[in-house]
Amino acid sequence: MDIDEELKEFVSDYRLNLYDCHEHDTFEEYRTGLRQVFETVRYVRDKEKLQEIMEENRETYSRIDSETRDMLEVVANIKIPEEYRVMETGKERYDMCNAFEQMRLEGFEEGIEKGIRVLIKAYQELGMSQDIITEKCAEKYELTKEAADRYVKECCV
Repeated sequence: MDIDEELKEFVSDYRLNLYDCHEHDTFEEYRTGLRQVFETVRYVRDKEKLQEIMEENRETYSRIDSETRDMLEVVANIKIPEEYRVMETGKERYDMCNAFEQMRLEGFEEGIEKGIRVLIKAYQELGMSQDIITEKCAEKYELTKEAADRYVKECCV
C-alpha cells in the first residue's frame, strides 16, 4: 500500500472481514444478542417473516439485553421504548415482542385513520352533506355515530 510517510503512523494495515447478514437465511450458529440483531436487520423490511421468527423464538425476543436493544436502535433503526423494560435477576431486559406488536397496532390504527380522512375528503368532493358523510363513515369503518362525527368535523373545517 502506497502511503505518504508522514501519514503512515495514522493508518493501520490489517485485514477486515465484513459480514453481510442479507446473504444468510438463518443465524442459528449465534448464541448471543448478535443473533437477534442479524435476524432483525435481515428481515426488517419483511414484517411477516420477522414476526414469524420472533414468535418461534419468543422467549429470547421477549427478554433481549440492553446492549442488543442499543445495537438494534443503531443498525436497524428500531426503537424499543423504556416501557418495555423488565428486570430479570437484577439485569435490564426488553420485551421486543410486545414492543413490535404495539408498533404494528399503532401503524394499523394510523392507516385506518388515514383511510377515514381520505374517504371523508372524497365524499366532500362529491358534494355530500356532513350528515351523510358521517353516516357513511360510521357504516364503512364500523364507528359509532359520535366517533364518525368527530372525524367529519375535524376534516371538514
